[in-house]
Amino acid sequence: MITLLLALAMVQDTTIVIHAESSSATLEARALPRVVSEEIIRFYNAPGTTRLVGRTRLPRGNEWRGNVAVRNGPVLVAGRVQGSLVVINGDLLFETGAEVTGDVIVVGGTADDTAKARIGGEVRQYREPLLYRLRKDGDELVYAPNLRVRLWNPGAQVSWGTADSRSALTIATGGTFNRIEGLPVVFGPLFDWKLQRNFRMRVDALGVFRSAGDLSDRRSDLGYMFRSELRAGDVRPVGLALRAFDVVSPVEDWGLHSAEIGWSAFLFGRDYRDYYLNKGWAARAFAQPERQISLAVELRREWQTSVTTQDPWTVFRNSDKWRPNPPIDEGHFTTIATSAVLDARNDPEEPTSGWLVRATLENSRSTDVVPNSGVPATVRDPIPNRYQFDRLFFDVRNYSRISPGGRVNVRLTGGGWIGGDPLPLQRRLSLGGPDPMPGHAFRAAGCNNAFTDPTFTEANVAACDRVITFQTEYRGHVKLNWSYNPSKDDKPERDEGGGPSFFWLEGLDVVVFADAGQAWLVGNGPGHVPTGKLPAFSSWLVDAGLGVDWGGFGVYIAKAVTTGERLRFTVRLDHRF
Repeated sequence: MITLLLALAMVQDTTIVIHAESSSATLEARALPRVVSEEIIRFYNAPGTTRLVGRTRLPRGNEWRGNVAVRNGPVLVAGRVQGSLVVINGDLLFETGAEVTGDVIVVGGTADDTAKARIGGEVRQYREPLLYRLRKDGDELVYAPNLRVRLWNPGAQVSWGTADSRSALTIATGGTFNRIEGLPVVFGPLFDWKLQRNFRMRVDALGVFRSAGDLSDRRSDLGYMFRSELRAGDVRPVGLALRAFDVVSPVEDWGLHSAEIGWSAFLFGRDYRDYYLNKGWAARAFAQPERQISLAVELRREWQTSVTTQDPWTVFRNSDKWRPNPPIDEGHFTTIATSAVLDARNDPEEPTSGWLVRATLENSRSTDVVPNSGVPATVRDPIPNRYQFDRLFFDVRNYSRISPGGRVNVRLTGGGWIGGDPLPLQRRLSLGGPDPMPGHAFRAAGCNNAFTDPTFTEANVAACDRVITFQTEYRGHVKLNWSYNPSKDDKPERDEGGGPSFFWLEGLDVVVFADAGQAWLVGNGPGHVPTGKLPAFSSWLVDAGLGVDWGGFGVYIAKAVTTGERLRFTVRLDHRF
């Protein structure tokens, strides 16, 4: 099955990525259809096209004559374009009285306030970015699909329809390879209809096949993810989404990226997450009052139960035993969750400046929770029959360019219990491991030393109430400009102007980093920290290291600032943050 999906991924125009971390079914195309990409590249490379780069403005009373292509906008048009206008990987904004005599096409962004302008041709916009690289000193574009993204998230899709309304049948990986499901595969129809101007409806009806196989009465081999969404507006949308799900959800999903978790498990039998079965429904209202701000409120009703470790096949260490999957506190949970996102980065995929702030506040209740008897009284107080708790989690990042090739990035992450009864096992936290503390062992701070039940001790269960981490890194870019194509001469493609290279390497980042953080239990007893305080900094885990990063693929070495700790080697498939 994996071989089939990888083969399909390499021949498809669009890779489908399923984000199933919190019982959701969010599907997004990570690349433009090939036919659209080729159309945009032909337009940009045409001899008669005027090419502009970066933030661009056409003032009122001014005119551009001929076709215009703007790369890496945004673009503000108040004057007249005598021809067609294409915006690549940026947003387009019109002012009242603007005019374009030809077509308007936006890829990797949105076209706002088109009603204010006179447009002679058609208007098309695609949120998916154009994947390209430059040749001939930046004068031309070459189609360059992100093969790393396709490999990490294989899938295939057959679609039909128009630019306004599309339907599709898809098969794709439905999450990460793990010791509970093996490789989860989703399949089914997707529908995206334009009901009227600036009003769309989307329906996803997907089945989930769990390839590890389990014939127990606690979990079948098949699950499902159904979602319907009504959305008004393209630039500042508001909407309502309903979903139903039967999925295997992770206990902690804020460390390593999902693709990294899956490949680590598939290759080496190391699964850095724990899981539980999650069935239920959810209703979500969302709004984007400003381009950089997103708000949402969600009501969920979930039935959460424990699942046991299976024995999926791995490439290496296939004879080794998997780490046991710990049990949870089972029951039905009703949750109200509010979330807010501020994304002021200049590029979501490769940011070099700006802020990203995410925060989620949850209130959960249950009247039938069954507390697990293996949790020591020193870890948490008893859970009552009428059970409720509050939980907060936040992620704050800043990206700053300090020189043409140098950047400093910082990240503050944390959260956990903030009120009510103790957290259930499936909502608890830990710290240590490849991310965000690569210099320390997996769950070096897990608050699990008091556990005596082998089910928990062998699993190295996450049992902390709260966690906080601070990460900082310096990135210095080194230019290489190297390419390889066995079907051509030894001259690099960017000098020849021929077809695309089989492989190219335009540069790498040298990364120097340091991390600090701690996870702890809240309370007044021994080994606990009072509610309104942080652990003493002398108790924090601290590490430092360096590495190299080729567009997301990184190799790092880190050392804990602790006597006796060894150097730890880590391979990453995406940026640290």
